Parts: sequence; C-alpha cells; structure tokens
Amino acid sequence: MPKAVSVTQDGQEDGWQPELGWFPEITPQGDTRLTVSAGSDVLPAVHKALAAALAEPLSVLYRQKVDRQDPKPQGHPPKDFVAVGLPCERVTAALTAAGELVYTDARCEVWLRGGLGEQIVLDHDGVIYVYPDDPAFRDALGGCDVPEADVDLISDRDYVKHWFHAHCDAMEEAFLADLGLSQVPHRKG
Repeated sequence: MPKAVSVTQDGQEDGWQPELGWFPEITPQGDTRLTVSAGSDVLPAVHKALAAALAEPLSVLYRQKVDRQDPKPQGHPPKDFVAVGLPCERVTAALTAAGELVYTDARCEVWLRGGLGEQIVLDHDGVIYVYPDDPAFRDALGGCDVPEADVDLISDRDYVKHWFHAHCDAMEEAFLADLGLSQVPHRKG
C-alpha cells in the first residue's frame, strides 16, 4: 500500500499509479536535484539503494508531519527528530525494520544526509528528492532499473488521500529508539 493515492473529488480512488522514473531539476534556490517516482512495490529498494550511495557517516532527520496519536490542526509545525554519525548499515537496518511506517504511512518524512552534505528526502507522499544531481545517485537508480523519464508525480494530482495506520505507532517509537533520534526544534526546509 502506498503512503498516498490519487482520488476523485469525492474521495474514491481514481486508478492513477505512479510511474517508475526520475528526472533532474533545479530548485528555486538554485540547487540541483533528482526527483524520483516509484510505486510502493519498489520504493523501499530504490530508497535504500540511494542511501547506500551516501558518504558515511550518515545523519537522519525524521520529520513527523502528523502525530497520529495527538493530532493538531492543519498548519501546526511538525516534530523533528535527529541523529548524527550513523553507519549506513545501521540506518538501512532501521529502515527495513520500520518499512511499513517509512514507506506506507504518510505521517512522516525521512531525510538522510551523507558525510559530504548530500541528502535524500523521502516525503510524505512517497516521492524521493536527491541532492545534488550526482553520478553516484544516477548509477544507484540505474542499478534499480529506474529510467530517466519525465513522469507525473502524485503531488501533481488534484486530489490525494493519505494513509495513517494505527499499527505503525509502535513501529515509529521503535524507529526513533533504534537510531537514537532526539527531538530538536523544528526548522523550516
């Protein structure tokens, strides 16, 4: 099951599926990045392959956009949890253990930063953004058979339904503990 699905105006799934592909772009701030679209069947493998291309040690930002156990009004700032100096193996093991939370629940974003300042953002819709546009990331995508293609993203859809699963609550607590993530004041970005 994906983090989010495209729906009609009345909330019924419309059958749209994310295409597998990536494309380069320049952000409004002038940064280069790769934008990656992948269905829920391959999203975990693509995300972990990109993580393996990061220089160690890794830093992790877990951004809880929605606290499912204590909901706040829309527009309330998210909660940020951070850990630094982690080996890639530990991070990918935690991503695997919490896979249902990370890859199928829209409550969170996961930001991975490499030792050289490069980063991978898995957003709450299930789209991956990779900074900067670097050959190592293009190679990782090629190794997962993700083609360069101008694909539509779920964020381009008119109506999107997000999934928040109660059974992921304990998984979220375990993920924070497994990586030693500590809450820090939220910073926009």
